[in-house]
Amino acid sequence: MPIPDLLYAEPSARLDASRVTQGVAFAFAVGEGGDLLSSALDDVELGPSSFDPSHFGHELFLDEVVRTCFNIEAGGRRFTPNRTSLARILAQPPEDPASCALRREVLLELGESPSLRADAEKTYVELFNFRHLLCTSHQAGGSTPELHEHRIGVLRALKTAIVGLSSRFEHAKSALARVHAFGAEVAGRPAFADLAALLAHEEGLADVDLCLRVGADGSVRGFELTKIREHKSRYYRSPAARFWSRVVLFIRGFKFSELEVMARLLDQVFTPFEADVLFMLQLMQDLELYLGALSFRDLALSRGLAVCLPELTPPPSDVDHGRRELFGLFNPLLLADRGAPKPCDLTSERHDAIVLVTGPNSGGKTRLLQAIAITQILAQSGLFVPARQARIAWTRGLFCSLHHEITADQKEGRLGTELLRIRGLFEDLRPGDLVVFDELCSGTNPSEAEAIIRLVLELLSELNPQVFVTTHFLDFAAQLQADPHVERLQFLQAALDEKNRPTYAFAPGVAKSALAAETAARLGVTLEELASLVARRKAERVKRSVLPESLGHATGFGEER
Repeated sequence: MPIPDLLYAEPSARLDASRVTQGVAFAFAVGEGGDLLSSALDDVELGPSSFDPSHFGHELFLDEVVRTCFNIEAGGRRFTPNRTSLARILAQPPEDPASCALRREVLLELGESPSLRADAEKTYVELFNFRHLLCTSHQAGGSTPELHEHRIGVLRALKTAIVGLSSRFEHAKSALARVHAFGAEVAGRPAFADLAALLAHEEGLADVDLCLRVGADGSVRGFELTKIREHKSRYYRSPAARFWSRVVLFIRGFKFSELEVMARLLDQVFTPFEADVLFMLQLMQDLELYLGALSFRDLALSRGLAVCLPELTPPPSDVDHGRRELFGLFNPLLLADRGAPKPCDLTSERHDAIVLVTGPNSGGKTRLLQAIAITQILAQSGLFVPARQARIAWTRGLFCSLHHEITADQKEGRLGTELLRIRGLFEDLRPGDLVVFDELCSGTNPSEAEAIIRLVLELLSELNPQVFVTTHFLDFAAQLQADPHVERLQFLQAALDEKNRPTYAFAPGVAKSALAAETAARLGVTLEELASLVARRKAERVKRSVLPESLGHATGFGEER
């Protein structure tokens, strides 16, 4: 059977077949299988990946990236994708470059062809409607007629989805052609003919012509049947045959109704498709990735920004270092705000450079590191990256240390915790991996921190990783720039305008000042402002200490003893 896998070069069933089949059967029977199916979809199996989400997932807020950028609009409706599954897919880019190339081809074809994108949206809506009807009955534990209506609705949605799958993407050049091959195979089975015949019979047993009698007041006074035309199908029985079958069943003592017989028949018609539903639900999640990526592009364009499919080069080596180019780079997390992020350009003569970033507080350094790391993940996931143009080297791993949290079970202080992370980095780091560290060793005094930073940079250089590190030790950074003992060391500084305000652009060099005083003034942390707050609080304390005379008598305060 063709497998409509849109994520990996080697197609496979990535959902737990046992859980999905059980959930589907239960949902079709009573309309209550949503929890079981949702858990199975959340735990979808992913292909091999060299990325370990524990090294960066918490630092990059990938769930927020999905929530902000990967919403879906299709058929005039807004859909919330399975964010848990999408975040897992982003956190584990495929190890196989062929799977990354497959995703790029699908996304490129959808992005360049409005008709194919429309077909993808229609397919997603039909699969969504099928799943929604499958997991929702008219009334939990409802009567036989209500459950009959639920099953018929599910079968109608199933037929609609299969017809859509078989009629679209026939001429697609990417892996989208797998969708058509799967749909055509399912639609060509005798089981699908049975499904279509049963629905045709259920939807049109007969045509009835009526003659209405209308009174002088315009109301219906009566009606008369003038003609009945019964539609004959493989499920058709004549009125005499239907009457005789009921007589025979009554004589033999059987008490089940025709709806009960119909329920058994509906189950029989649905059962051959249970395995296909597994692939249809998997396909729905695959489409969410691409429709979400297209939504990300639309959102960026609406803010005056551009995205692209980057040029991916081999990992840096002793022979080929590669050149990094990121033009119009922005942080997608900032799209959650109403304004537009300010893009910047970032270039490096070699991918395995160790880049030391300096600049004032709130100058965009941390956001820059986030943007670089998220761009790497999106690039190797085969998706659009937040840049107008990009040239990025393939990497086998990503390590991030961007913010520090204090937890109740934390055994070490801030410096100790960070040193443990550094040790963990060297335990798992491989040549060519991407490393981003924010304020390395900021939890101790400058002299000791500088020695540790120098040690870390020197040892990192021996593994040829791609490194971006920020620091507020500006004198130390200037010394390294003047007398670099570390190979491939480069320097970036946050650019300022003529009024020393951050422009959120970056230029070569080392910053001269962290502008702590300017930042304090901007945030209202000055001697004058703090002294004013202290004076105000002291005045409030004096005022509270002088109680009204009436209050003093009422409470007994101030009485002579």
